[in-house]
Amino acid sequence: MKKLFLSGIVCLKLCFGFAQTPSKPLQYHCFRTPQSLKIDGKLDEAAWQKAQWTDLFVDIEGDKKPLPLQATKTKLLWDDKYLYIAAALDEKHIWAYQKEKDQIVFLENDFEIFIDPDGDSQNYFELEINAVNNTFDLFLPKPYRNGGRALINWDIKGLKSAVSIEGTLNNPTDTDKRWFAEIAIPLSSLDMDNVKPKIEDLSFWRINFSRVEWEHSIEKGKYSRKKKASGDGYLPEYNWVWSPQGKINMHIPEKWGYLVFSTQNVGTKNIDFTLPKSETLKEIAWEIYEKEKEYFAKNQQYTSDLALLKIENFKDAELSIEATKHTFLIAISDKTSKSKVLLNQDSVLTLSDKL
Repeated sequence: MKKLFLSGIVCLKLCFGFAQTPSKPLQYHCFRTPQSLKIDGKLDEAAWQKAQWTDLFVDIEGDKKPLPLQATKTKLLWDDKYLYIAAALDEKHIWAYQKEKDQIVFLENDFEIFIDPDGDSQNYFELEINAVNNTFDLFLPKPYRNGGRALINWDIKGLKSAVSIEGTLNNPTDTDKRWFAEIAIPLSSLDMDNVKPKIEDLSFWRINFSRVEWEHSIEKGKYSRKKKASGDGYLPEYNWVWSPQGKINMHIPEKWGYLVFSTQNVGTKNIDFTLPKSETLKEIAWEIYEKEKEYFAKNQQYTSDLALLKIENFKDAELSIEATKHTFLIAISDKTSKSKVLLNQDSVLTLSDKL
């Protein structure tokens, strides 16, 4: 085992040389709704009117790519039974033909939700919805990068959803304005190992939202994905998201945004919230994780040599890396907050408050 001491978390971030790290994950502060909401896609209740929209979505790679061609935004509320999510998607051509539950909805334009309630990058959920209110929900015990397999037969029990449209569906002869999705996810359905997520004041989940948008063609009065000029396959889709990932891959849960809950009713004053230091430790651990994976790709083995990973010596906080040819364990602790983070090669993250 090799150790080094880090002179403060901020210095660690600046001195590790992670110049390609994308912007910080965004936060959304989610307030209570005093009344349950009718899921009809209209968003006309007073609680929805008081809830704040997110910033407009950007490209999944962030500043590397131009801003999206059409606007997307979302807002959230919660009560004792549901997490409520609303999305507004500007769209000049609203089309969707997939109507069977659990079809691969993202093969047409859609809106997507990714939720990791305990923020450990394991056991997370995905929900996709299109403009005809067809849904595709799935559960992943671990990310695809670590051999995870999507459990498509898993369903969000008690899910409610609705769509409303400003325009006409599947009509290529006119120009549309936008469509809205309104979703109620039962909190009871988001259990992990029979442990249901508990919402408390200033508790938080990891969450992100994505919009898949395809260039289209019109053949015999029907929309379809636009093919490449060569005729070999389709043009790649646009991926527009709330909190950018830095690369074209939604299945990097540690890069999702933060959903911060407030027990105050919506419309009251904004909350004052700062992430705990343990989240910074996690972020650093994930960046070292990526360095280990990059080293393995080049050398077919992991390393505990900090110099080979281009990590410099500092003090105060403590970092150690244990490595064999096929495994590694990163340990980072911060004495002031008494937090310790462990992360291994399989993306298994453990947080401890006992040093």
